[in-house]
Amino acid sequence: MTRVAIVTIGFWLVWTVFTTVFAASANKNEVRALPKWVWVLLCLVVPFFGGLLYLMVGRPLRRGDAGGLGGRGKTVAPDDDPNFLKDISKKLKKKDEDDKK
Repeated sequence: MTRVAIVTIGFWLVWTVFTTVFAASANKNEVRALPKWVWVLLCLVVPFFGGLLYLMVGRPLRRGDAGGLGGRGKTVAPDDDPNFLKDISKKLKKKDEDDKK
């Protein structure tokens, strides 16, 4: 029983420190739903569930994340982007014309 208690307390302590530092190091303008200081306080006062809520609801979205308000969607590779290919072909034609002169 003692091992289970030690592992549980260790997990709880690591989880609390991780989520609190993660919330505290986020940019205050990018944190969602609540102000940054409230998330840090929640992570400290309600250790497991506060951190879990922050990771699910409050953390800033990464650039590749879709979803949420203003999500940017999926990133397209340059060779699959028709506008990129069109611009490249224009630049190559212009370069060929300049080389001929």
